[in-house]
Amino acid sequence: MKILFKNRTKYTKEIYRKFVEFHNNKYHFQYIIFNIFIILLLLFLVICQIRYKYYISAIISCVVFTAFCLYRYFHPISVVVKELNGKTITEEKSFTFKFYDKYFKVESGMELNLVKYYKLRKCFETKDFFYLYIDKTHAFLINKKNFIIGNSTDFSNFIKKKCFIRFKKIE
Repeated sequence: MKILFKNRTKYTKEIYRKFVEFHNNKYHFQYIIFNIFIILLLLFLVICQIRYKYYISAIISCVVFTAFCLYRYFHPISVVVKELNGKTITEEKSFTFKFYDKYFKVESGMELNLVKYYKLRKCFETKDFFYLYIDKTHAFLINKKNFIIGNSTDFSNFIKKKCFIRFKKIE
């Protein structure tokens, strides 16, 4: 099968920082709205428990409320710290992306992953990168300047056709 596009991107702390900023700008508002909704729901539950004099249930609800707030605050921080201290970033690992008609391959040293285009959750094009999301929080970062076969303009048109409504260009 013929390789249509090939790209080699080295993941550095700077590149990862740009991705985290992009991701926060894109999804932070949804995260905050969800948190506010759940917090209001839990507060309503606590107030109802106290009003009807179910004090033990109110205490349990307060514990759940506190645990939720702490988790939603500290978990994203711990994930970013874990990623920054992970092998991919600290060792500045390089990834080679080979794009074919029906799927693409991601190579990193001895590892090889095959991803079909319909499995991509979202695709974003920024000034310097393509972000191909495989789930809510993880994406393949493809540097526009590092195409070995093809170029970023042709790749943009190609991935737009493959992802259709899941593709968005960010200026």
